[in-house]
Amino acid sequence: MRGSLAPDGAVVKCAAVPAAMWRHQGPARVFDGEAAAMEAILHRDIAEGDVVVIRYEGPRGAPGMPEMLSPTSALMGLGYARVALVTDGRFSGGTRGPCIGHVAPEAADRDRPLREAPRPPG
Repeated sequence: MRGSLAPDGAVVKCAAVPAAMWRHQGPARVFDGEAAAMEAILHRDIAEGDVVVIRYEGPRGAPGMPEMLSPTSALMGLGYARVALVTDGRFSGGTRGPCIGHVAPEAADRDRPLREAPRPPG
């Protein structure tokens, strides 16, 4: 898929996305890395309808492009049903839900849309 954050493309596991989430619009919750996102998820600082954006997990930014199974598992395990996740990291076959990964170009590249994703106030 392609979009404003992924002009060079991204990957979604279509079979894992519930029909109700094929179209979703919500406030972005932007995190610089998996650890910061996990802290927010586990503290339930994420609300239904949010879009969790985890950047700097691509091949250069992480480095090595780690798998984002922990955030997706935590979201599902805590019962979130309407939260999307967007990252320049990767997903495995075990990922469930509206998760968009391999966003290209990654945030570690200069002047790229994912790098410039604004954090909401507050």
